[in-house]
Amino acid sequence: MMVRAAVWLLVLSSSATVAAGTWPIDHARSQARFSVRTLWFTHERGAFDGVRGELREVDARHDIVDAWIDADSLNMDDEDALREARGPGFFDVANFPHIHFVSAPFPASALRDGGALAGVLELHGQRREAQFELLPSRCPARPLACPVQVNGTVSRGAFGMHGRRALLSDHVSLEMNIMLDEPG
Repeated sequence: MMVRAAVWLLVLSSSATVAAGTWPIDHARSQARFSVRTLWFTHERGAFDGVRGELREVDARHDIVDAWIDADSLNMDDEDALREARGPGFFDVANFPHIHFVSAPFPASALRDGGALAGVLELHGQRREAQFELLPSRCPARPLACPVQVNGTVSRGAFGMHGRRALLSDHVSLEMNIMLDEPG
């Protein structure tokens, strides 16, 4: 309970801080993908093209990510699966048009070296603590030329997404490739 309160305090206090530098997420070159295992050990896959937000410098050594995904930007190869994924048992885009993640402050060096990215994820009308992993970057400085790669797993049941529970795993793998623009 104390850890949860500390994460919320960090998120709330740091989001009000005026950032020394801001790197907008390049909407046109960023993407979030998911994969969920089926009962038959195949995978349902989808991608969101509507990723936006920013990386903000809190101080010389810490950053925050504030990212939004337009749930309606979901694409899948199978039209029936896409219709179902956008429906009430899953993303319910009519009622919850956005997915939102705000990180707690994390070391700026993690953008280069990799590391944990903890924060609060809002999905399907539920807010939960979430932890993702920043992968090491090929770029030596703040990654403007290389994508910021983030991976993680979330429980869809924790976010009230109960469609096809008998056929789909509760664990959803996420992979994000985020490109940043020049600082604002």
